[in-house]
Amino acid sequence: MTETEPTTVTAKKLHEIMRGYVKTALLRTAIELNIFDGIGDRTVDADGLARALGVDARALRITLDSLAAIGLLRTVDGKYALPVDGGKFLLSSSPTFFGPSLKLGASDWEWDAQKRLTEAVRKGGAVMDSHALTPEFDYWEDFAENTTWFNNGAAELMAEQLLPWAKDRDSVDVLDVACSHGYYGVNLAKAEPKARVWGVDWPNVLPITAKNYERNGISDRFSGIPGDMFSVPLGGPYDVVMITNVLHHFSADTSTNLLRRLFDALKPGGRIAVTGHTFVEGERPEDKPLPYLFSQIMLVMTDEGETHSTKTYERMFTDAGFVNPQIFTAEKAMHTVFTADKA
Repeated sequence: MTETEPTTVTAKKLHEIMRGYVKTALLRTAIELNIFDGIGDRTVDADGLARALGVDARALRITLDSLAAIGLLRTVDGKYALPVDGGKFLLSSSPTFFGPSLKLGASDWEWDAQKRLTEAVRKGGAVMDSHALTPEFDYWEDFAENTTWFNNGAAELMAEQLLPWAKDRDSVDVLDVACSHGYYGVNLAKAEPKARVWGVDWPNVLPITAKNYERNGISDRFSGIPGDMFSVPLGGPYDVVMITNVLHHFSADTSTNLLRRLFDALKPGGRIAVTGHTFVEGERPEDKPLPYLFSQIMLVMTDEGETHSTKTYERMFTDAGFVNPQIFTAEKAMHTVFTADKA
C-alpha cells in the first residue's frame, strides 16, 4: 500500500456533502426547463431567457447564478453563457447530451430510496416496496429508454473482445441476459453478420430492446425471451452468453448459481461475457471511490447486492465451471468487461 496524505474532515467539506443534493437538483431543473438549450451558443440576460422559457424572472436569475456557481454556466458582464465546450454535454442537439442519464442516476425513485438509507443499513438491504429486483419494475423501462453514449463504452469494448474470437465460428448465437436497451448485443450483431441475439428481460422492457434493434436495422436478428432470468426457459445452446451490469444486484453465491445456469445454456467451446463495476482487493476506497459508492446504491436497491472484486468475479466463474477468465478495461468504458470459456 502506498503512503497517501491523511484524510481530513473540515466544516466546509461536511457542508459541501450535506448540500450536495442542491447541485443535483440544479442540473435536473436546468435540463427539465431547457435552460441550456435556451442559451445555446449565445450570451443572454435573465429577463429575456425567462420570457422565452415562460418562467419567473427572479427565480430564473437565482437559478442561473447558482448554475454559474457550480460551473455549469459562466457570467459575462451580467449575462449568461455556456462554459467553453459545455454544449458538448449540455445541449440536447449534441450526440453526447447528458440529459437522459439523469433519469438513471438522479431518478425520483433513487432519491426516495436514499432517503431511507438508515433503514436499509439497519435491515441489510432494500426497504422500498418496489426496488431493482421487483418483477417488471418500471425503473428498468427508464433505464432501457435513456441509456446513452455515456453508458455504452463497455458495450463497444465487449464487442471488440468478442469479434476476433467469433469471426471463425460457424455460428454466433447470442443469449443476452437482462438485455435492457440491447446495445451489447447490437454492437456485436452490427459488426458480426452471423450473430443472432435472444434477449432475456421483463415483458415491459423487451419492446424497448426490440425498438433499438429496429433502429439499427437488425430487427430480423433479435428475438425476445420474456421472464425471470433465474427461471424462464433459455433455449439454446448458444455460442455466447452476455450478462451485463447484473451480477452486482446479487450476492456472490446467488450470482454463481446464475452463472451455473448460463454455463448449461452454452455450447462446448462457448464464451460468457460479463460487465460490471469492480475493484481490486486491497485497493483503498479513498483512491477509487466509484465502485464503493456504487455498492451504497445497491444497498438501497437490492436485498444482497454490492460491487464485487475482480477476485470474486474470477472465483464465481471458476465455481460455475468456466475456465480462462480474463479482464478488459478501457478509458471509454466506465465498466469492466470479463470473459470466460466453457471448455
